[in-house]
Amino acid sequence: MTPEAILNKVCDSIDVLVEAGKPYSGLFPSMLDLETHRMLTELPPPIHGQRMGDRAFPGSNLMHDQHVLKIMYTLDRDGYRDAADRYLHRFATHCTDTVTGLFPWGEHAYWHLVEDRVGDSHRLGDPKKEPGTTLHDHLRQAPVWLWEKLYAFNPRCVERFAEGLDYHYKDGAPREYIRHAHVERRERLDRGPESTDFPRHGGFYILDWAFACVKTRREDFLRQIRTMLDYWWPHRDAAGLLLSKTRCPETSALMHNANTPPQTVSLAASLLEAAELLDGSPPELIDLMRKRAGVYIEGFLSAPHDPDAGVFVAACRRETNEVVSTNPVWGSIYGNWPLAYVALIALCIYRMTEDERLLKWAKNAARSYLNSRLPEPVPVPAMDDCWPTFTI
Repeated sequence: MTPEAILNKVCDSIDVLVEAGKPYSGLFPSMLDLETHRMLTELPPPIHGQRMGDRAFPGSNLMHDQHVLKIMYTLDRDGYRDAADRYLHRFATHCTDTVTGLFPWGEHAYWHLVEDRVGDSHRLGDPKKEPGTTLHDHLRQAPVWLWEKLYAFNPRCVERFAEGLDYHYKDGAPREYIRHAHVERRERLDRGPESTDFPRHGGFYILDWAFACVKTRREDFLRQIRTMLDYWWPHRDAAGLLLSKTRCPETSALMHNANTPPQTVSLAASLLEAAELLDGSPPELIDLMRKRAGVYIEGFLSAPHDPDAGVFVAACRRETNEVVSTNPVWGSIYGNWPLAYVALIALCIYRMTEDERLLKWAKNAARSYLNSRLPEPVPVPAMDDCWPTFTI
């Protein structure tokens, strides 16, 4: 297939999404009928590795759609930029006035297109779940270009979101955050028997606060960055690797006392991006962010990866360095990212640091894709296909 043919297929898909979004003020429905190209009226079963409570039906999820919108801005074909602006203007001005300021997007929240309100994905798996308890989860980093767009359309929604991130801290002491927070209630979640304070989410919030700080010059957002920066530092091991969770019972075999190289390097990427965004002020904070990012990068590279054997470590036991799990090339499932996802983070850091070791790591990952066939008939999540290509 020629590059032109591939591009035409991409544009055909975008055209379908744009047309399907017209009844919903430009927001893209997450699930379409492949024949009618209209939003599905009945929810199909999840594919392997997908949880029912992680789906946006019948609705729209900006955190899922941001990549398509970026492609639309990049291609800039006739009508694409206007359609992407229409989507983001609708979201920023119509979907963000929540109780906490946190957006209906990510892993468990979305915008319900039929009822025109915040949607709760958990209720798809448990219809008896209490209404109004929708949870915010970032899912992945919201990029700076997206924040710029949302700020242009509604500056206050960005500022309220940055304020609302404080709800990701739990009640009680010592201070602990959680990747979940209420969207529709001004209250914090209980501590529970374990934490879900994944390192990468701390990085997501740091970049969010950095953008809001640049726009508003609010000192409290800088203080939030400092607090989150210091949160993980004591939890690193001698090599610079971080745990999946700071509190995890022994019954959780995969995560108990397990280091997470991908999440460690994800936090490093967010720290470096936030440092660039802050543009030199305050210098001591930025210097600290970059130094700690460097430690986390060393930790990631120190993990027991074995590229020649196709082993890219997702988790390893803290005391022994024993490999607990690896990143799959194809067929990622909930809780285990595809190798491409980690390779793209490595490339992101390479662009900022020119650290050749990260480029080499990503090239080794790319070779794994070149040496692997797309499995059939196993359903492959779309993000498995987002792998970097090199001349190697």
